[in-house]
Amino acid sequence: MTQPTRNSYDVVPYLDRSHYSTHPDRMATIGRLLGLEPAPVEQARVLELGCANGANLLPMAANLPGSTFVGVDYSARQIAKGQAALAELGLTNMTLRHASILDVDAGLGQFDYIIAHGVFSWVPPAVQDKMLAICRQNLAPKGIAYISFNTLPGWYGKLYVRDLMLHYTRGIGDPQGRIRRAREMFGQVERMVAPPEFEGELTPYAGALRKEAELVRSQDDDYIYHEYLEDDNRPMYVSDFVAQARRHDLDYLGDADRGLTAIDSMGQEVAAAIRQLNGDVVEQEQLVDYLVNRTFRCALLVHKETEINRSVTAPRLRPLYVRSLLKPAAAEAQLLKAESENFVSEAHNVTIGVQQPVTKVVLDHLSRVYPRAVAFEDLLVDGCSQVHGSLGSHPAVRAREAESLGLNLLRTHVHNTEVLSLHTYAPCLAPALPDFPLVSPIARFEALLSQVVTNPYHHPIRLTPLSWQLLPFMDGTRDLNALVELVVDDGTVVLEQEGQPLTDPADRRAVAVARVPETLEILRQAGLLVQPG
Repeated sequence: MTQPTRNSYDVVPYLDRSHYSTHPDRMATIGRLLGLEPAPVEQARVLELGCANGANLLPMAANLPGSTFVGVDYSARQIAKGQAALAELGLTNMTLRHASILDVDAGLGQFDYIIAHGVFSWVPPAVQDKMLAICRQNLAPKGIAYISFNTLPGWYGKLYVRDLMLHYTRGIGDPQGRIRRAREMFGQVERMVAPPEFEGELTPYAGALRKEAELVRSQDDDYIYHEYLEDDNRPMYVSDFVAQARRHDLDYLGDADRGLTAIDSMGQEVAAAIRQLNGDVVEQEQLVDYLVNRTFRCALLVHKETEINRSVTAPRLRPLYVRSLLKPAAAEAQLLKAESENFVSEAHNVTIGVQQPVTKVVLDHLSRVYPRAVAFEDLLVDGCSQVHGSLGSHPAVRAREAESLGLNLLRTHVHNTEVLSLHTYAPCLAPALPDFPLVSPIARFEALLSQVVTNPYHHPIRLTPLSWQLLPFMDGTRDLNALVELVVDDGTVVLEQEGQPLTDPADRRAVAVARVPETLEILRQAGLLVQPG
C-alpha cells in the first residue's frame, strides 16, 4: 500500500450510514434537468471511493439488481465487515476491495457514477489530486462524479472547535481516550463561556460556541474522531475546488444536496440578484456560500467536454418520475376550477398556492399515492382527462398542459426538493397496506443491526421501538393477525397504556390490534413496504 501503515479507520470505524445525495438517481435526475443523458440507474456501473464497510452501497445494490457496484477502502477491518454482509445477503452485483485510493488505475474499468462522500477534505493534497484523476480516468464519457467536502467560509467558525480538541488531546494515544477527553474539555469550555443557566443575551462568540456544543453532543464517536481529531481536515472554497477539478479536465455540474444550484434554493428575488452580479455559475455558487456561511457541499462533476444546458425548461421533466407530499389544504378543494387552492406539506411546514386545474389534479393524485413516484407522462394524461374530458387527448391541449404542468412542478421542486422530488426511476412500493406486508431484504437486514434502515429511495428512516421489533419479521409470510400475535407473545416488546406497561395478554392484544396497523401504515408512508417480485 502506498498510504501510511497506520489507519485510524481501522481503530475507529465509521458506523453504518447511507447518504441520500450520493444515490445515482439523484445525480442522474440533476443531469437530465441540465440537458445530459446519463446512464439509466437500473443498468449502471457505480464506484465508491472510501466506501468504509459498504453501508452506503449495500442498499443501492440490493434495490438495483441490474446495476454493478464496486467499493474501495483502505480499512481492512471495514472491508471485511462489508464482505461478510454481502455474503449474508447473497448479493452478487457488488464487490468490495481493500485498496488505497492511490492504487486505483484504469484497470478497474469505467463507471457511469463515481461517489466519494466524506473523503476529500480528510486526505492530503496528493490523494485529493488522485481522486480527481480517477474521476477523469475511470468516469464514463457521459458519467457523473460526486465529491463532498467541507467548505469555507462556514468552516472558519468550526476550526476553533477542532483546534481546541486537538490542543487538549495532544499526547493521548488511545483514540477512545482522545474522544472522551475532547468531549469533556469542550463541554467545560462551553459551560465557562455560555453556561446553560445563563438567561441573558450571549455574546456572538458564546452563542456560536453553544451551537457547536449542541452539534458535538448529538454526534457519534466516529464523527467526532474523524471530523475533529484526524490529522487532515482541509475545508476549502467551492471556487478553489472547481479550479482544482478543472485542472483535471473536469467541470462543475451542480450540487447533489440542494438540487440544480444552491442559488435556486434562496428564492427567486435573491437568485435573480445574484445572477445579475455574475453570469458564471461557480462565482454565483461562491457568493451563495458567503451569504449563508456554508460548511459542506456535495459537488457533481462531469468531463469538461460535456455540454451542460442550464436553461432548464419544462420538457426536461417529461422522461422523469414525480413524488410529492403536497395535498389540498381544504377538505373540499375545487380541483377542476381555475381558482387558487392552497396545497400543504405539514411535515415541512410548506404551503403553496396553485391555480392551474391540471396541476391541482396532479398534486392531489400524488398525495394519494405517496410515497410512490409516478411518471410525468402518466400524470399529464390523467390530469388532462379529468380537467378536459375527451379534449384532453388532443395534441394541442396536451402540449399546452405539459408546458404548464412542467413549469409548476419544476418551480416547486426548485423551491423545496423534499416537498416535491424528481426521479429517473420508480421503486415498486406497496400502493396500500397489503394483506402480507413485505419489507425489502436489505432493510430487514439493517434492522438487525441498527434502528435506522434505508428505504428504496435511499433515505435513512429511524424506526420507532415497535416498528423496529416488527420489521425483521415482515418478509411477506405474515399477515396482520400474525404480526399482532408476535407483538403480544414477545415479552421484550413494551406496550403501554396511559404511561403504564401492560402485562396482561388480553390488554396487550387490545393495544396491539390498534397500534400494529398504525405502525404498518407509518412504514408504508416511509417507503419501506414494497411489492413482491
